[in-house]
Amino acid sequence: MRKLVAVVVAAVMAAGPACAEELGATAQAAISRYRAEHRLPPVTPDAKLMRLAAEQANAMARAGVLDHDVGRPFQVRIVSYGPEVAVENIAAGTKTFAATLDVWQHSPGHDANLRKAGVTRFGIASAAAPDSKYKVFWALIMAGDKPKHGVREARGPAHMTAPTQGPKVRVRTERAPAQSTDLMASLKGLLKPLLSSGSTKSP
Repeated sequence: MRKLVAVVVAAVMAAGPACAEELGATAQAAISRYRAEHRLPPVTPDAKLMRLAAEQANAMARAGVLDHDVGRPFQVRIVSYGPEVAVENIAAGTKTFAATLDVWQHSPGHDANLRKAGVTRFGIASAAAPDSKYKVFWALIMAGDKPKHGVREARGPAHMTAPTQGPKVRVRTERAPAQSTDLMASLKGLLKPLLSSGSTKSP
């Protein structure tokens, strides 16, 4: 009987936190789809970020507490990776990634991290904690390069002001005939006395 219970417990624990590869694929599809809805680029799994996420999930599972700084502070953990921008979401008590993602999407701070500009890579991990009240802990780290504000701002005004630049260019090109007409009028004005003086000399 005890062996049967042990087998059942082992099976439940194995079915709880997903394996890294499967979880990574599931998270990539779901997060990228969500970001696409907000016109943001997709994210791809990163081996080092996966290890950092696993470190955090396991640290929370051992301690039985939901805390970014339970092992090492996030800033300390992420400095070894050296990204320009990085965010971390954690959760506990949800059994699947879909449920965890839903919780994050309905939390303003976590949702802002999911839609963070500049992130292109991520790591995701879950860890079982059967002795804690939460049972399962989750950690998501996303990182990448900061958005290139100069390029983005340069492109935005260029597209926005293109219609007004067009007429200005056409106006400038239309001024050339008017200027040439004025020049002809000025030449005629200068030549008129000569022409008129010539006409008075003729019989």
